[in-house]
Amino acid sequence: MKKLGMLSIIAAGMFLGGCSDDDKEFQLDTNRMTGVDWYYNGGTSGNRLSFTDENVLDINRFDKNGEIRGLDIRGQADTVAGVWRDEGLNTLAVEWKDGTTDKWTVLECNSRDFIVTNKWGKREYESKPSYLQNLTGDAFWLNYFEGEAIKTKLGFQVSGNTSLRAGYVYALLSDDKSGQIELVNNNSNIWRGEVANSVENRRVRFSCRVGSKNYVKFDERITNENFAPVRRSDIDFKCSKPVGVSNKWEYTWNKLNDENVYYKIEVYSKNNVSDIYFESYLFAYDGKYPLDENTNGKLNRLKEINAKKDYEVRLTAIMLESGVAYNSTIAENRVQAVIYITGNFDTK
Repeated sequence: MKKLGMLSIIAAGMFLGGCSDDDKEFQLDTNRMTGVDWYYNGGTSGNRLSFTDENVLDINRFDKNGEIRGLDIRGQADTVAGVWRDEGLNTLAVEWKDGTTDKWTVLECNSRDFIVTNKWGKREYESKPSYLQNLTGDAFWLNYFEGEAIKTKLGFQVSGNTSLRAGYVYALLSDDKSGQIELVNNNSNIWRGEVANSVENRRVRFSCRVGSKNYVKFDERITNENFAPVRRSDIDFKCSKPVGVSNKWEYTWNKLNDENVYYKIEVYSKNNVSDIYFESYLFAYDGKYPLDENTNGKLNRLKEINAKKDYEVRLTAIMLESGVAYNSTIAENRVQAVIYITGNFDTK
């Protein structure tokens, strides 16, 4: 009996010892919380086309100095969104930049998950979800010519994710059907769309389905800054060619005076902008742009040009958002406004 009693005590001790770590109450270590970009994704199939539903992608970073950094999906809008303070007992006091305050009760915090309850209810943040890939969206003023007159639309572009589902990529301007613009993948996994609209301060909400189950909504804001009024003849976009030479071109135009403006040249099959034969990088204009089969660009298939077919050339003047360098990797995802000028591409 003594042996049996001793074995029971040992077994009970082993059981209690083995469970002690699991039974330990969670205690927040703020070192695990700080310095990490935490993503909350509240997008669902049910709210994917809602402009007013606030369950959009929310990205915050808690810095050790007590600041909360708010980031957009492009990781660039690194602004101070508020401040935080550890009040103990797994509780954070949060004060947002707009003056509102909140208490966050932290339920879990490790290298992958940051789970809290706050004024929005229970929210499960995580370090960057792999399904987002490099998803990004941009809204910009799209200007084009009808004769001499310039017209303006609102343009949209979503890119950076190879798993977006057709029929589920939208730019949202309102909850009305007319405010739900479906974007189309025409080329190189870039989804585009446009809509006639007046120029004003406006928020755009992008909605995407990634793969079979993940829905994402994220915001973009566009201001009313646009190009100064211009006529087509003011730009005077034209081409000259050496006589008898079919594969060399030189383009000239009048430089626009607006700030932070750069240019792009594209050549594509007539009426088919997705069949591209040349696409330049963004460049600063120096008075001429020579073009031939050896010109460096994102894409150069000019040696495949067939003189019996028709092609178009498009000059795009691109005004970048404030503070964005034209030669940075994010430049073409941070566009404020464009002007398109198209013409026939002479292959003779």
